Amino acid sequence: MKAWLCLLLPLLLLLPGAASAQPFENSRQEAIAGVSVHVRHWPADGAVRGCPVLLLHGFGGSTFSFRDLAPALAAAGHEVWAIDLPAYGYSARTPFPGTAGEALAPWLRGLGQGWCLLGHSMGTRVVAELVADMPGDIASVVYLAGNPIPSAKELRNRERFKSPRLRGWLAGLLERRYLREEKIGELLAKAYGRPASPEEIAGYLAPLRQPGTALAIMNGYAAQWPATPTGADLDGVPTLILWGENDEWVKPEVADRLQAALPSARRVTVAGAGHCPMETHVAPTLDAVLAQFAPVARAAVAPPK
Repeated sequence: MKAWLCLLLPLLLLLPGAASAQPFENSRQEAIAGVSVHVRHWPADGAVRGCPVLLLHGFGGSTFSFRDLAPALAAAGHEVWAIDLPAYGYSARTPFPGTAGEALAPWLRGLGQGWCLLGHSMGTRVVAELVADMPGDIASVVYLAGNPIPSAKELRNRERFKSPRLRGWLAGLLERRYLREEKIGELLAKAYGRPASPEEIAGYLAPLRQPGTALAIMNGYAAQWPATPTGADLDGVPTLILWGENDEWVKPEVADRLQAALPSARRVTVAGAGHCPMETHVAPTLDAVLAQFAPVARAAVAPPK
């Protein structure tokens, strides 16, 4: 397929009259805490042999980020869900009324129990909130290229984002400078540690170009942070810290800090990977995640709505 056509197809979903089209074969919209959320579900191949899994993307990502990892987990016997957090992907640009964890906890309890969670980058903070909010319901977690315990610098930056003027300025800058094929390609190349394909660029760019996305992302970043977790809050759940060896976005020393806060956590480094090993180094990432989730007994899972 021509490169320009690969870029064009996802953008057709944004045209008037295409609103009813689903971006993926297993896409559906669900109301979670009153917000329309794009949900994808991969049923386990054959008999369910493992814990139900929820995948949570990072900043600028979506369910597209798990396009290879999710079906591979399903093939290994896990029921797998992934969502687009509000402001991202194909979910509404309306924020949850509270934090993401507060919204997702009742939804997860309605689907099953004994959850295994994986958060990538920014998604790790949602995983950490669910660990704190759902004691006894979370069986195992993976923090992939992200530390949910913010540093002092991150806390200061969070305070700065309370300024609506700053958020508006940053949203305008994002729309003017970065929402172009060339720039998204450059950002993905740094995250991947290799050039991005036209399909990868289109998969990230199409939802980011939806009207209001940039400002919704900035507003969500400012308003929807949960209480700052500590190592004591998180260390009671079996945990894997999974990192790319050559991560240029979130340096391996950030993983060192998380390891110090969670001394009982396992740690695996994916050789040669950057910030997105679930996209560029699928096999070793899958092996590490399956080894983490394997000890969890199969849990009851409700049929999809």
